[in-house]
Amino acid sequence: MNLGFPTWVGVVCEDHASQRRFYEDVLGMRAVRDGDGFVAYELEPGGEFELIERSTEPEYDGVRYQVGYAVDDIEATRSELISRGVTPISDIHGMKGEGRWAYFKDPEGNVFELKER
Repeated sequence: MNLGFPTWVGVVCEDHASQRRFYEDVLGMRAVRDGDGFVAYELEPGGEFELIERSTEPEYDGVRYQVGYAVDDIEATRSELISRGVTPISDIHGMKGEGRWAYFKDPEGNVFELKER
């Protein structure tokens, strides 16, 4: 298992519209993708910052920052983490070859993501 440097940082927010105005109007970020309940910004080539509206999904159920670690093989890495006792809170999302991700919690309940590139 080889976790890479975080390639993704997400902010789960209560007031998505207000947060979006702050990051765009005050900090000057430009959206590169958006959809229902999220907006993504490219930080540097390969890095992404995302605002996500709080929801009932376990990976977005509270206001917080969370990071996504780059991995080469998400299936193998997910299995390895589970075998080491790490708590998964989602299945693998996305499509093979287009970038997939999965969420976990650390021992204190902090959410983090694995991101296959």
